[in-house]
Amino acid sequence: MFDGDLLDDDEFPGGVFSEEIDGGRSGAHLRLGDRGITARSSEGRKFVISYSDCDLELGGDSGRMVFCRTADRSLTFFCEDRRFPEALKRAAAGELFEQVDQILAVGSRQRWVSRIGLWVMLAVCVLVLIGGYYAVVFGAQLAIEAVPMTVDEQIAEAALPSVLSEFGEEIKSPKAVNAVQSVVDRLAPHSAIQDVNYQVLIIDSDVVNALALPGGRILVFRGLIDTMDSTEQLSAVIAHEMSHVTLRHHLRQISRSVGIVAAVQIVIGDVGGIVAFGTEVLQTAALNNYSQGQETAADLEGARMMHAAGLDPQAMIQMLDSLPNAHLHGPLSWLSTHPNSNERINSVQQFLDETESRDYSQLDFRLEELRTILDNTQTDVVLNSERNDKETANDPTANDPTANDPTVDDSPVDDSPVDDSPVDDSTDEETDKRDGIKSQE
Repeated sequence: MFDGDLLDDDEFPGGVFSEEIDGGRSGAHLRLGDRGITARSSEGRKFVISYSDCDLELGGDSGRMVFCRTADRSLTFFCEDRRFPEALKRAAAGELFEQVDQILAVGSRQRWVSRIGLWVMLAVCVLVLIGGYYAVVFGAQLAIEAVPMTVDEQIAEAALPSVLSEFGEEIKSPKAVNAVQSVVDRLAPHSAIQDVNYQVLIIDSDVVNALALPGGRILVFRGLIDTMDSTEQLSAVIAHEMSHVTLRHHLRQISRSVGIVAAVQIVIGDVGGIVAFGTEVLQTAALNNYSQGQETAADLEGARMMHAAGLDPQAMIQMLDSLPNAHLHGPLSWLSTHPNSNERINSVQQFLDETESRDYSQLDFRLEELRTILDNTQTDVVLNSERNDKETANDPTANDPTANDPTVDDSPVDDSPVDDSPVDDSTDEETDKRDGIKSQE
């Protein structure tokens, strides 16, 4: 039995290495005597190492095991009990004092080195993980350029119903839509990505806002049209939103919002996963949640497009400068989703200062005309609704669910008495024969 709890104060659990033992090793009790260390193996054999012939070393997996060896290393005792070194110093009466202090100092240094090594390894692992994360995210940002625009379109198509339910109904006015679409059509040939299927939707809402869906849908709110000072300022907002599309800011926001999963899917080209995550993320809270850098990039790209299209890009600065004075309110206003700053205005101004001047032309319609078209459209909608209400009120069958049902017989009912006399089922030939017999009679 080798249970440290049953040993005397000068006995410790340990073991013996010796060629005299089968297998070369055995568990043992170590007793510290006046002249040396005595070990009694589990087989009952006794071994002794005198203090004067004892060389001490520290090792083992834990770094705390004390090895007591003879000079020729033919016999070795070992013990991992934490009390053993100090007890050995006392029992050896000074013969092993320095050796014990030396191995304890070495053990302390080794443990510190081991701890430092462990922390270094942990730090390296953390750095590798962080580096790997940012490598994947950075790779996703680069890989976005290779993702086909059809992915953006699929995301927008799936998210559009929820977007419209949040913001308001679409105004179905071909004249008004064509007028705004003419702005897009003039800018589109100069966009960073060609062949984008831009489509304008005018939203019946007083909110002063405009936003772009990935793939090219541009939502322009009635409130924005009513607030702008000129058609050129409206075109500046539209150019800004178109730039978010061509710069693929939506996909970049999706990769940041969803994190490493979306980044990996973008890197490996998992289109289905990108669309699924993008549709979930692309809700009202994330539509215009761009970074300051992305907003500035959209300003500059929009100004470049306007300049190339022959529209005065100074309207971009006028728009950014005038909207804060419009006293806009509400969480969905253009300012709340596109924070204004002097840095953005200064960036556009610097771009204009460095851009070669050219002659600019106006658009083919005026804001007043567009507002009149929208007013007349909404008036027609109201009149048609009232007319339908009146027709419904004057039509007695309007609320009758069976009025137009072909299966329902609405012919007049015959209230004359019913003839219940027996029915003659005889054929015409039998009737003729009967009439002939009666004639002969």
